[in-house]
Amino acid sequence: MNISALILEFLKEKEKVTVSGFGDFVLENAAAVLNPEDRTLLPPGRKISYHPNYEAVGPEFDHFVSSRKNIGLESASQEISAQINFWKNKINEGENFSVENLGEFKISADSVLFHGNRLSGDRSDFYGLEEINLNDLRKRKGNAAASGDTYRFNRPLLWVILLALPVAALAYFGITQPELLFGRKSFTESSLKTAPKQKKQEPVKIDTLNQARLDSLKQDSISTVAVVPAKKTTAKKAWTSKKYPTKKWRKAKKRANRSQ
Repeated sequence: MNISALILEFLKEKEKVTVSGFGDFVLENAAAVLNPEDRTLLPPGRKISYHPNYEAVGPEFDHFVSSRKNIGLESASQEISAQINFWKNKINEGENFSVENLGEFKISADSVLFHGNRLSGDRSDFYGLEEINLNDLRKRKGNAAASGDTYRFNRPLLWVILLALPVAALAYFGITQPELLFGRKSFTESSLKTAPKQKKQEPVKIDTLNQARLDSLKQDSISTVAVVPAKKTTAKKAWTSKKYPTKKWRKAKKRANRSQ
């Protein structure tokens, strides 16, 4: 097992490893990210970061290598030192290089950049989310559209079934338990048998002969009614006076003076 693989194993256990004469490798939380190259959405996970420090001392990692390779502590320290010197020479030459299991070093004129690898989210903090391929999502969307057409085709059949169920229930209760739908009967067969029979009322017969006789008597009585004659009215005479007839008044003659 090489040194880079042992660094990764130690990181997973301790989340930080100090490599003597080189610096610290640390595991940090990483958010979900979209990879434009292969159109994949990477879920939240863990990412390796590097903090350079050529003066660092890491005896703990030396003991770890010694136990994993089953070699002495001095031999483990020499093996670590040989790997670190190789990486330093690459950096000094300004050459970009990648470290297996850890990431990639990119050298510029004034800085050293390390792009660490992402680790799968195997912790409970990430709820077991997996990588999502957007190309696969497009294919699934097409399949979902096809299944949607099937659903639209079956939709009328579903409505027919839903409408048939209540009709069938009403028919069943109408046959087996009609009282639930129509109420109890007002008359039963037993009550009709015990009910007293009503006497038929015969219509009144009218004697047409007597009725005709009565009508003729009424007619005769009407025709023989005596007519009362009207009283004659005499015109009233104009009032006259026997003493003073209607002749003009005559002037009285002057009486002769007898005294003469």
